Amino acid sequence: MIIKNNQVEKLFEFLHSLELERKPSRMRTRLKNQLKAKIVEIANEVVEINKQHIAYDENNQPIQNGEEVLLKDKAAWIKDINDFYEEEFEIPQDINNREMLLSIKDSVLNHSPATFKGDEADTYDMVCELVEQIEYE
Repeated sequence: MIIKNNQVEKLFEFLHSLELERKPSRMRTRLKNQLKAKIVEIANEVVEINKQHIAYDENNQPIQNGEEVLLKDKAAWIKDINDFYEEEFEIPQDINNREMLLSIKDSVLNHSPATFKGDEADTYDMVCELVEQIEYE
């Protein structure tokens, strides 16, 4: 399953919201643990990207503009952040993840609430597209 950095947190939150019991709940927890580690990694990388774009004074302190931190080049920062959020990573469809991924796919497609609206509908569509990538023979 290939996931973009900008999809990780929404996927995590959606899975967390599902009402599952027993084994499907355990499989969800396994995936959520992987996603949680990725969320921490993403946050750390965003901090590093931000550090590269912040303007610093002679004492190596970030320059403040009111409550905002001054950026050297806002357009470059926006490009770097957007590029980073579009980066993808993979949860391999291998023997180790087979049971977890198939359970997640079933939970999302067959055990999600029947109706959504607004942002929830958009998130559900994104999550469905992600889990529909899961295919085992």
